[in-house]
Amino acid sequence: MSREWLNTTSFTNFDGGSNLSGPKFDFSRRLVVFGNLTLLGWALMASLSLTFSNPLYAWLLLLFTAAIIFLILRRLGCSSCYNCKSCTSGFGRLAGWFFGSRENKDLNNKTALVFVAVTYCLLIPIPLAMLSFSLVQEVTALKLLVLSCLLFVSIYSITTWLRRS
Repeated sequence: MSREWLNTTSFTNFDGGSNLSGPKFDFSRRLVVFGNLTLLGWALMASLSLTFSNPLYAWLLLLFTAAIIFLILRRLGCSSCYNCKSCTSGFGRLAGWFFGSRENKDLNNKTALVFVAVTYCLLIPIPLAMLSFSLVQEVTALKLLVLSCLLFVSIYSITTWLRRS
C-alpha cells in the first residue's frame, strides 16, 4: 500500500481553512480565567434578569446560552492545537471572542462568528428588554444592580470589537 497520500494531504481547520503556518493565537492565563468567569457571570446575570418576569424563561435562557457558549462555541474554537501557542481547550477562544483584544479574535472562523453574534443577541437585548419591563412594574435595588452589571459587561465586550490594538 502506498503512503503517497501522506505527502499530498493537507490539514484543514474546522472552518475549512488550511493555514498551518499562519499566526498562532496567544491567550494569557489572566484572559482565559477572568474572561471565562466573566462570560459565565454574564450568562447568570442574563438569566437572573429573566427570573423577575418568568423563572421558566430564565432557566431556558441559561441552558440554551450555556450550551451555545460552553459546548458549541468552545468546540468551534478548538479544532486543533496547531492554531494556538498553548492549548486552552477552546476556552482561550471563548475569552478572546468576547473580551480579548482584536488580535485575539479569530475572524476567519465564520461559523463560530455566527454563534458569537447569536450569543450577543441572547445576552444583551433579551435580558435588557425583560429587565426593563420588570423595572416598569417595580423598581428594586437588585434589579438596578443587575441592570448596571449587564450594561457594563455588555458595553465592555462590544468595545473590544471596536478597538484596533
